[in-house]
Amino acid sequence: MIQFNFRNSFFLNYFWIILLLISQQSCEIEENSIEKYGGIGDGITDNTLAIQKAIDVQHSNGGGEVRLVSGVYLSGTIHLKSNVTLIIEQNATLKAIPDASAFPLIQSQVPSRMDKVPWKSFIRAESQENITIKGGGAIDGSGDAACFQDNKPDSPNRPYGLLFIDCQNVVVEDLRLKSSAFWMQRYFQCKYVRIFNLNVFNHVNKNNDGLDIDSSENVIVRNCIIDSSDDALVIKSESDVPAKNIQVYDCELATHASAIKLGTASIGGFEDIIFSDIMIRKSKADTVHHPLNFENGMTGIDLAAVDGGEMKRISISNIKMEGLENPIHIKLGNRLSKDIHSSGNKTKNELPSQPKVSKIADIMISSVEAQNGGPYPIVIAGFEGNPIKNVTLKDITIKPNVAGNEESQDSEINWNHRGYPFILSFKSQMPAYGIVSYYTEGLRIENLNAIPAYGEKRPKEKHFFRYE
Repeated sequence: MIQFNFRNSFFLNYFWIILLLISQQSCEIEENSIEKYGGIGDGITDNTLAIQKAIDVQHSNGGGEVRLVSGVYLSGTIHLKSNVTLIIEQNATLKAIPDASAFPLIQSQVPSRMDKVPWKSFIRAESQENITIKGGGAIDGSGDAACFQDNKPDSPNRPYGLLFIDCQNVVVEDLRLKSSAFWMQRYFQCKYVRIFNLNVFNHVNKNNDGLDIDSSENVIVRNCIIDSSDDALVIKSESDVPAKNIQVYDCELATHASAIKLGTASIGGFEDIIFSDIMIRKSKADTVHHPLNFENGMTGIDLAAVDGGEMKRISISNIKMEGLENPIHIKLGNRLSKDIHSSGNKTKNELPSQPKVSKIADIMISSVEAQNGGPYPIVIAGFEGNPIKNVTLKDITIKPNVAGNEESQDSEINWNHRGYPFILSFKSQMPAYGIVSYYTEGLRIENLNAIPAYGEKRPKEKHFFRYE
């Protein structure tokens, strides 16, 4: 019989090493979990002070982790700080307290069109670096609570889910996000941002965008599922800083508004942006909160520069969409909006007094398949004296299941370049079922396969003031 001397064996040493590692890990979880600071994940206790204390301690120590281990942790506004990682583990939910007073109005110190008044937010960071939220758990904004149902558009009294301003090295990954009272997440003037593996469902209120990247640069979005009442994945420039060097890959989007959107806020413009391998499907929401009431979504690819910024070097490829009213809308306008509010507490944060006229150039859209859509064709519209330049549409297939109405064949189109840019602004379903263009220069169309719906009487293409 073989006998082992356990006192000296490799296996015993290995066993004690494993126990030591487990013990250290348990101590680390205990050390970093908010229970140490009085937090309780019982769905009743207000954990705002406990979570903030844990973050503040780790920040003052030079950085570290704060863990929500298991349960539902109610909280008001949380300020995430430099070098701190907030880990919401798989069985944990960070949930906004259904009480508007738990979310103070906070004035941003970074000027923008939107931030001339203070806003509320659930998780907030301004001028911080090396911040992360991850862990496999959930963030619930409680946007369906009665206290947030003010029925007002662009309301600062409804908190963002996540609001990061002027931050660097931001990671948000491996989370479920839902039910914000306003936009689910906004990254404004941030640099080096990674947004991976998010599952977003935002359908409880007005302005329920899924993801807004605003005047930020060096951003990667990958493997996200976003289902939202308002626009799904939006790139904006609410300040005079352009949104640039942004890449979006391998995402699934659903919306009652626009799925892929650049604009409408476009003060600083957009440069070097890539969307690739995107599936746009019908929303799984039971209720439509968007005021236009498009259950299947309004526009698949929506590009608008109207506030003075330039849109250039945009690449969108390998897109499949189902059921939207309009597959592609590119609008160059001269709205020049600088103020989102007509009243409120103004600050000294001012934008340039007279922004430049916007420009759109060098847009490539390829390998797009749009099935079972509405009657609106691809629309590309500049205006007199300012055409959209160098747009290429390549390998595009459009299969609408709704024919245009009789009025659309001869109706006068409202080309108004000073209004809000969206597909309904034209006051017409357009005089063609495939593509309509207005003031374009260098528009190249390669392999546009537009299949008319039953009963369609419009031609495939109609071009107004198209220059080679």
